[in-house]
Amino acid sequence: MTTGRMSQLEQAPPKVRSGRVEHARQIEARKVARRSFLRVSVFAGLTLTVGAMLSGFLGFFNLRKPTGFGKPVTVPKSAIPAAGTDPMRVSEGKFWLANLQGSQGDVLQVGGTGGLIALYWKCPHLGCTVPWRSDFNGGTVNFPGIIGWFRCPCHGSTYSHAGVRVFGPAPRSMDTFLLTVNGDGSITVNTRAITSGAAQPPNPLRAIPYNG
Repeated sequence: MTTGRMSQLEQAPPKVRSGRVEHARQIEARKVARRSFLRVSVFAGLTLTVGAMLSGFLGFFNLRKPTGFGKPVTVPKSAIPAAGTDPMRVSEGKFWLANLQGSQGDVLQVGGTGGLIALYWKCPHLGCTVPWRSDFNGGTVNFPGIIGWFRCPCHGSTYSHAGVRVFGPAPRSMDTFLLTVNGDGSITVNTRAITSGAAQPPNPLRAIPYNG
């Protein structure tokens, strides 16, 4: 005869003991399932966060296959403006395509002889989009007699047909893109290859001869 008292589980009939054991197992199984769910949720959340960060990184540095701006943009021969006419806005590549005639746009007289030039339409000052003003009189910026300029609507920075800065707070001339003339008379502008408007040679000397 034992001297200690038996536990309630030991005193219970076999069927009751079995039911209590099964209940305990179910409770433990639910705890394990809950912990597994939490681990999977945390892992999924981290995966989504890292994926979003990586996507942003790749987008910023153009490491994914780019579309539109950030890739080579081809302009067909039929769309290229005639020499001496107003530049053409190419929205896909965010640039102005100018076909300079002779010394057109070479307002500082660095020896420009004309040709095609692709000007990034982002103002070097604060990034506003610079429009072409075919009616703007150069007399306003000390270049009388020259009609037609790029004129920033934000702070008034003014640039010649070749993107040469002549007025306003912009620190340099308009930046340019690498331009290549193709055999069929079309051109390809690489909007990933940007040259600062402050670099050498100056903008008028970057124009590519074109006889298409």
